[in-house]
Amino acid sequence: MLPKGDKIAVIVKYTSVVTLMLYFLQGVIYPTSFIIAKISLAIYMAVGIFCLAEILMSRTRQHLIYAAVAFLVANLAYYGFTDTSIVSSFYNIDPQGPIKHTTFVFITLLLFFFLSKKDMLDKKLLLTLYSFFFIIGIINFYSLSPFSPKHTNAINNSGYIFVNILPFLFLVKRKFISATLLIASSILAISSLKRGAMIILAAFVIYYVCIQLKESKLSFIQKFSIVSFAAIICGAIALQMHGSNELIQERVTQTLSGNTSGRDVMYKQLCDNWTNSDSTTKMLFGYGYSYTPMVTYGRYAHNDWLELLTNMGLLGIGLYLLFFVGAIACAAKCENNSAEKRIVVSVIIVMIIKSAFSMGYDDQGTIPLMILLGYVAGKNELKIKSDRK
Repeated sequence: MLPKGDKIAVIVKYTSVVTLMLYFLQGVIYPTSFIIAKISLAIYMAVGIFCLAEILMSRTRQHLIYAAVAFLVANLAYYGFTDTSIVSSFYNIDPQGPIKHTTFVFITLLLFFFLSKKDMLDKKLLLTLYSFFFIIGIINFYSLSPFSPKHTNAINNSGYIFVNILPFLFLVKRKFISATLLIASSILAISSLKRGAMIILAAFVIYYVCIQLKESKLSFIQKFSIVSFAAIICGAIALQMHGSNELIQERVTQTLSGNTSGRDVMYKQLCDNWTNSDSTTKMLFGYGYSYTPMVTYGRYAHNDWLELLTNMGLLGIGLYLLFFVGAIACAAKCENNSAEKRIVVSVIIVMIIKSAFSMGYDDQGTIPLMILLGYVAGKNELKIKSDRK
């Protein structure tokens, strides 16, 4: 018979996984914002809060967890003490979206850390979640469900799904299957025409190839020949895709001509707003939650660092940096050449690029990355406990 603590962990495991899946099935088997999604999210959050309380009482040694809790609490405090009605009335923006997503993202980290340190997570479950997100991505990418988003322009936001789950590939034992999934994800990410997704993909592929070459017993000449051949093949495929697809041609032309979808203007507005502030307090602690649309005339920054600099000042930047330092420390605690270390390094790569070109901490697409971070941090906690015995 399982001890009481293990019984609770089992309940947490199945409740959280089921409700998480039910939530992400909105837009696939039922419409978005349907009551099923709301109930699932409410249950998931409640379970996550329980996990948070248990983690704090157990006094974990993982700095990543404390950094995540501090960042989450700061965001909730700023939201609670900021009058967001001005933004809502001027630009028809609902600030509840970002804070809900931020809470969702960091509760996921804490929840899966709790499960991992209770030894309730294994690679089979994680790969099941990977398969789930991959299938969701396919359905939304091709709008295969009547509830899927219909993509009326060249850019397909579903492309980000495939780069957000790339670190899971280090859990796949068979290299052929892992490489095949990487190729499939690459094609879909490139076809999405999301430039941020392509940059993430390129960085991950470089890291992935370096790992594979490091493990290989081939000679330097053989490795060089394989990489050169692969580069030629990829270049030929890229040229063929560019030549046969007018949408890709247009996107490349826009990028080369300096079209950044207005980011250059927004970034300058936000930087000028902070540097020209006449208040040291605002430079240190920001203007309040979700203030960026007031500076950019109705648009969020699409850059985590400028978003935080405006909303929470240097305090927000510092807390976010601590989170990344915690992630780096988590990677350092893993054994060299282990799948866990490679997972965390690749998660850091993806999140840093996302934070610079898109949204990270307040994007629910970051959920798969937080699942993996929680898993590895929990494994490290288990190792500490076993070393004590």
